[in-house]
Amino acid sequence: MSPSEHTLSEADRTVIHALQIAPRAGWSRLAPVLGSRPDTLAQRWSRITAAGTGWCGALGLHTGETPPCMAWIEVLCTGERNGARSALLTEDPHVLSVFEVTGARALLLFVAFPDLSMLDEHISTRLLRLPGVTGTRTHLVTAVHRTGARWRLDRLTPTQTLRLIDLPGRPREPGAAAAPSLRPEDRRLVLAMAGDSRISVAELARRQGRSESATRRQLARLESSGTLTHNCRPAPLYSGWPVSVVMWADSPTADLAAAPPIVHLRETVEFMSVTGPHNLAIALTLRSLDDLPACAATLMRRVPGLRIADSIVVLRCHKFAAQVLGPDGRRVRTVPPDIWTRPVALPVRS
Repeated sequence: MSPSEHTLSEADRTVIHALQIAPRAGWSRLAPVLGSRPDTLAQRWSRITAAGTGWCGALGLHTGETPPCMAWIEVLCTGERNGARSALLTEDPHVLSVFEVTGARALLLFVAFPDLSMLDEHISTRLLRLPGVTGTRTHLVTAVHRTGARWRLDRLTPTQTLRLIDLPGRPREPGAAAAPSLRPEDRRLVLAMAGDSRISVAELARRQGRSESATRRQLARLESSGTLTHNCRPAPLYSGWPVSVVMWADSPTADLAAAPPIVHLRETVEFMSVTGPHNLAIALTLRSLDDLPACAATLMRRVPGLRIADSIVVLRCHKFAAQVLGPDGRRVRTVPPDIWTRPVALPVRS
């Protein structure tokens, strides 16, 4: 099929926006808000997910009271693009996102592990053994101020948005203050929801070998704490916001969590404090590459002392938040983000 056959319509984007706010709401609850019939909405969502132009996934990375070890990793490579290298990284459960990017580095990764030692093991026994890889530069995440799960389309009216926010049982908004409460026994549920966070409680219970009532309580606990985060997204190339950029920046602001100008910028997808030569990583989505200078200027104007050191444009996204994307940007499948397994070492290059 040609890309034009997969283009998201206005009605499609409205459904995705609604699910970004109330990801597990039933179609009968969404129908009055969206002015449609439940069966019409269900059929539309089925077409969207079958085409890969939109999806609802979920992530839960905490274990007990221990936050995950997350990092942005720049991968330095020689030679031309290597499909085998990208494929190995895409299949890796610890690598949540894989981007081919501009600049000196060939790839930019976002990874998650239970601890620093496993991150180190992954870099030394996997990344540095990939063909053509000459080095890596790791930026550890020290604080998360905004996650991609909070980015929204802009298709609903304020009244519709408020009605969806008021729906009973709506998950807590993910944020930096979310209480880590993921237990080892919750991992099976989290992995089952990675590719479809609208999966029924009955199916979740069957996969875990638990009762529906116990599964419902388990899910409610994870959602109410903000530990399980739903990520409902349109495929970038079909969203109206097709350009992705990651900025390395420096700010003298001591309390970065209180920097609403970055968090609330329409283009901001993710905003984190990191280690390394620069203390901020800001992931943006743009309607056009031509918008980048104006966006950068807005950031520097709104945040006194902010210095943008580098703007990395994504040439191709192979994987985003555990979802594998094809060459045309559509979701193909999910790699369950089982970050708790030990990295599988690759053979030493001769």
